[in-house]
Amino acid sequence: MSDLPRRPAGGRAPHARGGEQPSLPAVATGGPPVEEAPEASEGMSGAPLVASPGLSASEEGLRRELDERNDQFLRLAADFENFRRRKAQELADRSRYAPEEAAKALLPVLDNLRRALEHSSVDGDDQQLQDGLRMVLLQFEQALRSVGVEAVETVGARFDPAVHQAIGGDESDEVTEDTVIAELQPGYRLHDRLLRPALVRVAHPRRGGGGSAGLQL
Repeated sequence: MSDLPRRPAGGRAPHARGGEQPSLPAVATGGPPVEEAPEASEGMSGAPLVASPGLSASEEGLRRELDERNDQFLRLAADFENFRRRKAQELADRSRYAPEEAAKALLPVLDNLRRALEHSSVDGDDQQLQDGLRMVLLQFEQALRSVGVEAVETVGARFDPAVHQAIGGDESDEVTEDTVIAELQPGYRLHDRLLRPALVRVAHPRRGGGGSAGLQL
């Protein structure tokens, strides 16, 4: 008889001593060989990578340049908005005060027309001429008002050196402040712009002892 051990009835090989199983031979399957997983590298370890808390020099430079360009853009936008507003105001003023030069040229004509009416009233020879001159004078003043030209308030108004030019004055006990008492030549303004001051006489309050606290001429 042979010395080889017999195989059990189940067809299984007996276990090796010490509980270890014998290694089985590799069986060819016809597919590609199975590769072992590579070892974890430094960037693929279990601990996640932490980004650098600061920017690099080039990134910091780009950030500063971006901030500077943004500031320049904001300043440019503000300057342009101011320029646009100034131009809009200039155009509005140009339209508002467009009749200024024409009105200044016509005011002497209006003065002569008023003098002609006064002289014709003194003579009193031709009532129709007076009525015609009065109507022309009225139309002239209406035309000036239609473009924004208004007469400066004079008689009875408080003396205002911004719109009145005093060529004479009197002390009076009837006034408590410098007051216009006579108009020698009317003044006119275009909206809020003075075309010419009114020539007036002014009464100022009388002080005790003959002094005057009002306008001195």
